[in-house]
Amino acid sequence: MSRRKNFFTLVIIPNRIGKVYRIIIPRFFLLACTIGFIIGIFALFHFITEYKNMKDKVAQVENLEAITRIQQKKIISLANKVDEFKKTLENLRKIEARLRTLAGIGGNSTEIRENLGRGGPEKYILFDEPITKKVQADSLDVIEKIEDNVDFLKKFAEHQKRSLSQVEGVLEKRKKLFASTPNIFPVHGWISSGYGVRIDPFTGKKEMHKAIDIVAPWGTPVRASAQGKVVYAGWKNLYGLTIEIRNEYYSTRYGHLSRVLVKKGDWVEKGQIIGRVGSSGRSTGPHLHFEVWRKGKTVNPLKLMVEPLGSS
Repeated sequence: MSRRKNFFTLVIIPNRIGKVYRIIIPRFFLLACTIGFIIGIFALFHFITEYKNMKDKVAQVENLEAITRIQQKKIISLANKVDEFKKTLENLRKIEARLRTLAGIGGNSTEIRENLGRGGPEKYILFDEPITKKVQADSLDVIEKIEDNVDFLKKFAEHQKRSLSQVEGVLEKRKKLFASTPNIFPVHGWISSGYGVRIDPFTGKKEMHKAIDIVAPWGTPVRASAQGKVVYAGWKNLYGLTIEIRNEYYSTRYGHLSRVLVKKGDWVEKGQIIGRVGSSGRSTGPHLHFEVWRKGKTVNPLKLMVEPLGSS
């Protein structure tokens, strides 16, 4: 009886009149199949789970690879932009050198380069192989070099800015000096009397003529030969209607005018119309008496001119 308990009998009846089949299955076999089935279910679940995890990891890897490729392209683009910026600064340095030459001032980019190494990289780092291969091999190294190059170019740009500011300051002074120098003719005509000793047309005696007389038709516009402040505008003894303009470098006097178009205290620009040719005061005919003063002494205006008398 105890032996039968170790077996199970499976009865198969095909139909009502068919033969009955009995299959005797040992209990341990059925138990083993059950355990095996349960283990198989767990194994299948584990496999499915692992497969899903693996698939997710593959997707993550593919995503990371895609991101890496995008980042590599951005690194290459950044490296190229930094290199273009370097070329721009180099062109700016060349322009500055030409400006210094034109302005006649010393100093150049060598002084800038000597100071660049202080507190930062001493020179711009060039890649010893194509940037694409370098990025693929070691992106972090490329990024580090790009950062060093950016630091270098930042310092270079700061020094270049200061250097160009120096050039700008000098050019502004030169511009101001040019605008303040009486080097254009106030009126165009012909010189009837130059600067120096001459025979006075009224006394017949030799005297120092401290100006030039430019003959021009009555009413011809008279322009300021230099910028400055009008310190006198009106009648002045033998000079007749007169305008005097002064800046920190020169003083100019315009005499024998027929009309005065500015007033005392006005600031006039170089080339601005300030009056009209006339023959007021002690004069033999329509002309402009033009004097130039420098540090309390008269100078020959013709030595300052940068244009021919007949230009317009």
